[in-house]
Amino acid sequence: MSLLVLLLCAAGLLAGSSVKGIVGIGLPLVAVPLLTLVVDLRTAVALITVPIIVSNGAQSFQGGRFVPMAKRFWLLLLPLFISILLSVRLLVVVPEKLLDWVIGCAVIAFPILVRLVPRLRVDRAHERWLNPIVGIASGVLGGISSFYGPPIMLYVYGMRMPKDDFIPGISLMYSVAGSGLLIGIYLMGVASPHEIGLSTLMLIPTGLGMWLGRYVHVHLSEHKFQLVLTAVYVATGLSFLLHAVL
Repeated sequence: MSLLVLLLCAAGLLAGSSVKGIVGIGLPLVAVPLLTLVVDLRTAVALITVPIIVSNGAQSFQGGRFVPMAKRFWLLLLPLFISILLSVRLLVVVPEKLLDWVIGCAVIAFPILVRLVPRLRVDRAHERWLNPIVGIASGVLGGISSFYGPPIMLYVYGMRMPKDDFIPGISLMYSVAGSGLLIGIYLMGVASPHEIGLSTLMLIPTGLGMWLGRYVHVHLSEHKFQLVLTAVYVATGLSFLLHAVL
């Protein structure tokens, strides 16, 4: 990997982590499409694994909400970790463009629908049976494509959680998924120790981006946070659709 390619990858991580610092999501969904402009998908996945785990691990403790979120979502976290670990050997087995179309349409349509129909939401009483379903679906999708985020994004968005719960909750889920993905791609030989080392180096632009994003986040009201969050969902979906047609 040349110095120029490495710097371009760092720029992709900086962009993704800045978005994540603001709304709690967006690191892989922004960074992976940018990284795949200069490296293949397998390498992109390997490069973002350590930043995903560390950044999400840090945000999962934000506001002292780690324990309440772990208790609330453990039935999602355990199936998520196991399913992504078992399915990572199938990485990139599903046609990329098909995934791009499905994920792009879903990520755009659902947040808009939720905003247009205020009564549409995930009820707290339904979480007990929805948690393992979402965990398995996210894990399998993450194993075959690295994109475990969309099902989790849609599920958590539907809960209408306030920003002080949204960020640590979804970050905990992403941290668990990222850990399973890292272990899986290493054990299956998808990533080499050298690539894991480069992924660790990517913590530098990731940390800078998180700091910049966090600065913006603390100045956002709840209303503005929800508007920015919706915009990130729509932009993310559009990036998938754009990738599908190119």
